[in-house]
Amino acid sequence: MTKKLLIALLPVLLLASCGGTGGGDSSDKLTIYTSFYPIYYMAQRIAKEKANVINMTPAGSEPHDYSPTTKDIVGMADADVLFVNGLGLENWTGSLTAALLSKTITVTHGIEAEEISGTTDPHVWLNPMLAIKEMGNIADALIKIDAANADYYKKNLEDATYLLASLDSSFLMTAAAFANKYIVVSHAAFGYFCNRYGLNQIYVDGISPDDEPTAKALEEVIADVKKYGINTIFSEELVSADIAESIAEKTHCDVEVLNPLEGLTNAELQHEDYVSVMVSNMRKLKAACGDRG
Repeated sequence: MTKKLLIALLPVLLLASCGGTGGGDSSDKLTIYTSFYPIYYMAQRIAKEKANVINMTPAGSEPHDYSPTTKDIVGMADADVLFVNGLGLENWTGSLTAALLSKTITVTHGIEAEEISGTTDPHVWLNPMLAIKEMGNIADALIKIDAANADYYKKNLEDATYLLASLDSSFLMTAAAFANKYIVVSHAAFGYFCNRYGLNQIYVDGISPDDEPTAKALEEVIADVKKYGINTIFSEELVSADIAESIAEKTHCDVEVLNPLEGLTNAELQHEDYVSVMVSNMRKLKAACGDRG
């Protein structure tokens, strides 16, 4: 969003901001905007029927490349809160007005960020225990905005914490039995996940799926595939699988999809969520890495 567009929208934003706490809704519900799917899922888990949660990144779209539309900007002005990931994922926040920034909450606040090749890794949500901390930040923000429902948000956080902590315990046991601890992914999104579960991520592209690997980097990945006896190259559905398929062809590996949960498609949203996708990812990793037992 450019400064010129924000200036042009200023009268509209000021008018929209005069609405009530309900974000323009005639009910008492809060209006929550989220920058992309994982935060949308978390906000829904905590707020449930107390809020209308609106996800800004369209279904099936890459959040790394997304910028708010005019409609998004106007909607955010009338919202109660905007939840973003931070850590360099949403570069467009630097162009928001002071009024919009004042209602923007970074859900990764207080979480120690990791780096990959000198670049901050924003994919915190792929570690369920860190996702719990993110939901804690969401709950804290909602309690400040809507103190009357504080106990409700706290209870929802307790339930969500139990769910993700159980998921984490299951994953720890599953990954501990992997015969091969090395995985090859097309996009370096799984650093937090791998560090949590004792795996080693070999990546083709960098932090952003738009990063293009050099010929030397591809040669190194191919060498690692052979060195560690890897049998599967993991691509992802929102990014072209061409490079992953090329590596697989040269190394006689299979190609499988590993979902970093950056955005679910409309079809997936009908029957999938954060937990089901994480479970599917772990099943695919188990099939690729083998079981010592």
